[in-house]
Amino acid sequence: MNPLFPGFVEGIQEHTHLHSSVHSPDNCTEREQENGKEKEKEREKEKEKEQRGVKRPIVPPVIPDPLQEQIQSNFIVVIHPGSKTLRLGRATDNLPATIPHVIARRQKQSGQPRYEDPWLMREGLNRPESNEQRQNGLKMVDQAIWSKKMSNGVRRTPVSADQARSYNRQMRPAVLDTSPRVKWTNTTQQPEFLVGEEALYVNPTDCYNVHWPICRGQLNVHSGPAGSLSAVLADLEAIWSHAVQKFLEIPLKDLKYYRCILLIPDIYNRQHVKELVNMLLVNMGFSAIVVHQDSVCATFGSGLSSACVVDVGDQKTSLCCVEDGVSHRNSRLCLAYGGCDVTRCFFWLLQRAGFPYRDCQLSNRLDCILLQQLKETFCHLDQYFLML
Repeated sequence: MNPLFPGFVEGIQEHTHLHSSVHSPDNCTEREQENGKEKEKEREKEKEKEQRGVKRPIVPPVIPDPLQEQIQSNFIVVIHPGSKTLRLGRATDNLPATIPHVIARRQKQSGQPRYEDPWLMREGLNRPESNEQRQNGLKMVDQAIWSKKMSNGVRRTPVSADQARSYNRQMRPAVLDTSPRVKWTNTTQQPEFLVGEEALYVNPTDCYNVHWPICRGQLNVHSGPAGSLSAVLADLEAIWSHAVQKFLEIPLKDLKYYRCILLIPDIYNRQHVKELVNMLLVNMGFSAIVVHQDSVCATFGSGLSSACVVDVGDQKTSLCCVEDGVSHRNSRLCLAYGGCDVTRCFFWLLQRAGFPYRDCQLSNRLDCILLQQLKETFCHLDQYFLML
């Protein structure tokens, strides 16, 4: 053996040993088992890949629905404010409660001049051209009425106003009841304010100012006493709170369980509506509120989806076309005259005919109530039954 190659023999021996170990039967069985396991793993991986490739329907996780609170109709209060009348009631009521939309507030200091918002009076009546325009308008109406034929085809015989005036001046009014029929509101306890009928019949000698918080369908904001926006909102809050407690018998502390539906005119002031919503939610304490236009509510209340709504109120007349619950903006129209202007015209006709009650004045609240009652009793639109 060559000493120069000392590892030659050792390398041959190791090679021989490895060769003999590879061809042993035990080692072969072990290798086969390992190969079988690797193949099974590969098959499982292929199956997983195939399963991943198939699009399975995505099933959303089951989430329990939140319990929805059912709204009961008797816990909904509907408020419909008007220039002269306030209507309110529960959603389940057949008819709303109706009260005069007026408040009388006690003066803070005695001796102050008494103030009262005008009812039948309006600006521009005392202008020099007002009387001439009124006479020309009455002449046009007289000509249109007397030109119409009666139902039998015969023309009417016109009667001049002078003849009626001279006849009525010869008549003396008969006193039917000597006892005073007016019962003034009792103010001995000096309440801070009075609402509705009690405010209408406050004695003028008492130290109370009378305010109508809504005029011509809008908030009655003016430069006179209690004419600021905050003062008008305070009057509305006092009137509505009193009406809710008296007519609906709902304590103010329980309004947190009630929801409110506020009806507003078709043409409205956005800032005023915002202040009203804030008053109902924050000051009065309603839990929720829905603001809707009265023309849309009137259409649905009549069982119609589309209609042309004409609303003749006490101080305004509004027109609007509603289609599928939407009030069309281009069709909205508001005219600044209504029932109180008809009452004032009726008063002019009575004066022209020599009305026996010669002391009647539009500035007197009781005279306004009397004229309103006479108009509702005797005025009509039947052209075949005409008087002066």
